[in-house]
Amino acid sequence: MFGRSFRIARIRGIDIEIHPSWLAILALVAYTLSDGVFPDQYEGWSEATYWIGGTGAAVLLFVTVLVHELAHAIVAQRRGLPVPKITLFIFGGVSHLSRQPKSAGEEFAIAAAGPATSLVIAVVTAALWALFRDANEQAEAVAGYLATVNFLLAIFNILPGFPLDGGRVLRSIAWRRTKSFRRATRIAGSVGESMGYLMLIGGVLLLLSGFALNGLWLMFIGWFLLGAARAESQNMQLESILANLRARNVMREDFPSVAPGISIQEVVDRLMVGEGERAVVVANDGGVLGIITVNDVRKVPRDEWPNVPAQRVMTPRERVVTVPVDQPALEILHLLGERRLNQVPVLEEGRMVGLVTRRELLERVQLAESLAPDVPNLEDEPKPGVPPA
Repeated sequence: MFGRSFRIARIRGIDIEIHPSWLAILALVAYTLSDGVFPDQYEGWSEATYWIGGTGAAVLLFVTVLVHELAHAIVAQRRGLPVPKITLFIFGGVSHLSRQPKSAGEEFAIAAAGPATSLVIAVVTAALWALFRDANEQAEAVAGYLATVNFLLAIFNILPGFPLDGGRVLRSIAWRRTKSFRRATRIAGSVGESMGYLMLIGGVLLLLSGFALNGLWLMFIGWFLLGAARAESQNMQLESILANLRARNVMREDFPSVAPGISIQEVVDRLMVGEGERAVVVANDGGVLGIITVNDVRKVPRDEWPNVPAQRVMTPRERVVTVPVDQPALEILHLLGERRLNQVPVLEEGRMVGLVTRRELLERVQLAESLAPDVPNLEDEPKPGVPPA
């Protein structure tokens, strides 16, 4: 939504990224404070002072959101979970953990760190508000706003709406009681979806009562929670199914190949349309020269297909994204999504030995779900090097 995130800093080895939607909400908050909230509360400021105070408060608000996310990340790092990046976006921020917590206690500590930090920030800024009261109106206004919003953020985040922090705290409690990460995720996900539906209904009621902006915003948050809860449950299912698989387990060894001089027309007719292939290897005497994909073909006018050889439009091997045979299948699926690829070649000692496609990976997941919907829990996974029973 609204484009891709971009990095602005690196803290403790963590990339700090901003999503374009964050810029939109930052501008909205700055405008609301400068044109409405502060003028209503404090009279006699100059126009420039209102805008400096409003913009400064908006920026400081998102600094506190970043501190909230850093609290999650630091606790995770101290418990051995790498945190590659933090993304600030329209609803605040998210810390991207490289893996799920290994225990209920670990989950609880990481999840609780955020709301606890927001509460501490609220107390500190409330103290600053009392200190500046009747002494400096501009500092008083900014401190009071930060205290109020961070207190509300702490309360909101502790709600049991998975994947909010409170939802993750709920999952940790359910995990400890049920001894099953999978069952705990289902419980927290169901509660999260219920929270999403309640917010959608509440937003509609506010909208019908004449509070259009508040109603639309609550509906937007409910829609986000509903989608995020479902996505988290789906990700857990993917992790459960693909956790012990590597590229060698999911690759195709009978990948289609053609000679470099074959025409695009023949590639399309015989392999892409004829056999449903989205990518074809271009090889010469056993050596891989590159890959020709559907996107490569689309770049050539249709009337030129009979006269253009595959080698001319293929993606050369040195530019092709590849993975080793021992690459985890889950990481490959994420790679395909991030790079917007449909397939990725598999290499072993520099040789192409297979092809992993997005379609076949997802078909593998669907097959596993239909044959064994109750896949093993994450905490019951076999140790590395030990085959599953």
